[in-house]
Amino acid sequence: MQRAADRQKTLAAHVAAISDNRLPIEVLDIERVTAVESRILVHGQDEHSGRNYLMLEGTDAKVHYIHYTPEMELLRADGGLRTNSFLRLRKLVANSKPVLHVQDLGDSEKVLKNRALLGENARALLKRGIIPTEDGWGGWLGRYQAALGSAAMEVMQNRELHQRSPERKRDLSRGR
Repeated sequence: MQRAADRQKTLAAHVAAISDNRLPIEVLDIERVTAVESRILVHGQDEHSGRNYLMLEGTDAKVHYIHYTPEMELLRADGGLRTNSFLRLRKLVANSKPVLHVQDLGDSEKVLKNRALLGENARALLKRGIIPTEDGWGGWLGRYQAALGSAAMEVMQNRELHQRSPERKRDLSRGR
């Protein structure tokens, strides 16, 4: 009994709270996914296979379950992939096989204030015709959506300003 209670305390201390209990959980299929951005909720080990896994809260409003890849094992061994870190996962093809590229972008709370990253993500969505909005999720995901929506508004306002302002032409008659 004591060991079970100790394990529960350890697990509770190393788990990030999920933003919203309504988020669906799915296994991340490397064959079908192109990219996922998410924060790490918890690390675990499958009791049947002994394989390590992550549970991620994606910015796509899904909780993703994924077994460690060899790259994840290396990152974890080097002190990366901490609970509540923000990850960017992208599928690349190497030797005709899908490979998951993992980028640890650090503390997910700091991502909410990272104007460069939010601007980059907002521009990518706007380019695809998607205007980021808040979907009513709570917690970290809701704050991320609000920050991304704000970054998208800023990008759109900057585009409007550049389109409205007349082009400045240099007076070449004076030399420089």
